[in-house]
Amino acid sequence: MPASQMTSLRISEEHLMLLDQRVGFDGMRNRSDLIRAAIQYYLDSTPSNADVRTVKFEIGRVTRERLELIHRLHGDDASTVAKKALDTYIAQLAKPDRITEALQERLETSRDNTQPHEDHTA
Repeated sequence: MPASQMTSLRISEEHLMLLDQRVGFDGMRNRSDLIRAAIQYYLDSTPSNADVRTVKFEIGRVTRERLELIHRLHGDDASTVAKKALDTYIAQLAKPDRITEALQERLETSRDNTQPHEDHTA
């Protein structure tokens, strides 16, 4: 482990209680382990580019297990899978369906055929 420096910080009672509840999970032996892991997670997940944003969401056990299988079979980690799924979802929404296209055409035709009221003519 690289050299470290001691620093102090103020933490609300509520946050301290939440930290203490997590001691013992995922190899966290004490508050310091948790705080170091939280700082590392923040640094790893914070975009270095101002135009990029991160999205965080929770997944259940079944989804975690499936993601692990995907990783073993295809090498894609959870972030890659989530990004691909989001891109696919957005692309699907961006494709107008036949009904939307027909309605859009009718709207444009109606606009072209509409005569402005005499009060609105230039």
